Amino acid sequence: MGEDGRRAARGARSVVALPRRDAAGAADAGVDVVPQVREALDIMTETCGENLVAVLFFGSVLVGTSPTQDSAVDLFVVVDDYRRFYRDVGYRLPAARSTAVMTGLNKVLPPNIIYLRNPGDLRAGAKCFIISREAFADSLSAESRDHFCRGRLVQRVQVVYARSAEIAEEVEKDLENARRVALDWVPLYLPRTFDTLEFCRRMLEVSYRSEIRPESRARVGEVFEAQKTYFLLMFGRLLEDGVAEGKLERVDGRYRLARRPPLSSILQWRLFFVRSKVRATLRWGKYMLTFDDWLDYIARKAERRTGVRLDLTKAERRLPALLLWPKLIRVLRAMRNRDQGDASRSRS
Repeated sequence: MGEDGRRAARGARSVVALPRRDAAGAADAGVDVVPQVREALDIMTETCGENLVAVLFFGSVLVGTSPTQDSAVDLFVVVDDYRRFYRDVGYRLPAARSTAVMTGLNKVLPPNIIYLRNPGDLRAGAKCFIISREAFADSLSAESRDHFCRGRLVQRVQVVYARSAEIAEEVEKDLENARRVALDWVPLYLPRTFDTLEFCRRMLEVSYRSEIRPESRARVGEVFEAQKTYFLLMFGRLLEDGVAEGKLERVDGRYRLARRPPLSSILQWRLFFVRSKVRATLRWGKYMLTFDDWLDYIARKAERRTGVRLDLTKAERRLPALLLWPKLIRVLRAMRNRDQGDASRSRS
């Protein structure tokens, strides 16, 4: 058997026939994933074999928040060994990258983001967030150093691949940990009493605010509306668990904290989200190295979200950190104007 055959067989042995479901349970059972996800899975299971731990599908294409034919699917790709992953999948990347550099960047500030496209396929490919098994668990726990992974994975997620049934259970526990951490901080940003949907909307608002994004505030409402059923199911149960554990109490059909939080806790979480924004911004420089055509991707996304067309010059592509500030300011101004227009229409 040739090397290609051995790799394909190794990948076939490692695949667990999971029901295609999201974290809410059986709602998606039996529903096929979109072609880009299937193509990315085929590439990774063929090339990575036992090094591939799990793949999670999330983001706008999954939840249906205004995706277009240019929208890449979003995947968290959990692996055992970074160096082995980049060595195995490197030839699939559009441009050559140093395995050592990619591995180092992944360890310093996980995850890396790479763009995986099936050669010859005209559809948008997969935006893959590469992270180790240990870093994945840490990033969703209460000890996480920033909100980057938790902010994305407390939303609707489909576990589309796991190397074993035990790993599938481990991933679900990690996702549950991310949701449970929300009980510690979301009530600090809410009025004295709140219901499940108010809890979830505020969770999204603070999560989006913890990064600089080329999107208006209206985006949060769109993302929230698309996932109301998920939020009611998952976080309704979570808030009831909070009552049973004594963290929350019910008052007239609503919830409130059982004990008033100390000022130190409030300040600690404020500082955490400031640090998260700094770390998320630092990742931008890394993406320019790990994600081919990153600037074009951001420009297309900004145009979809704000209506501002960004034509990048050769000089801007060579020195984006120095020369892109005027266009960034244009995008931020357009976002602010759109937010003000939405607020005016809601008042009228």
